[in-house]
Amino acid sequence: MTNSIIIILISTAIALFLGILIVLVSTLLPKEKGKSSKVEKILKIFPKRDCGACGYPGCEKYAEALVENPEIILKDKCPFMMKDKEKLSELEKILDIKINKD
Repeated sequence: MTNSIIIILISTAIALFLGILIVLVSTLLPKEKGKSSKVEKILKIFPKRDCGACGYPGCEKYAEALVENPEIILKDKCPFMMKDKEKLSELEKILDIKINKD
């Protein structure tokens, strides 16, 4: 009987210690950045082909780069976006820039 109680107490102590350790680690370690609302808005209007024609490995990386520096669109253009005037005007509103549609 006493052996059972000792085993239960040790197991409970280990579980409690591990629970506290998990809480400490989750609060102390740096958290991964979430997508900004601008990136999410841009991704909604992008063609999501992930073709790399813009020079970036995918639409998400291109959207992140545009949010950091909107002038990128002047040299690294997405050929699919450049064909769609409506989506380009939405992108202009999101980034607050004027895009040369030529």
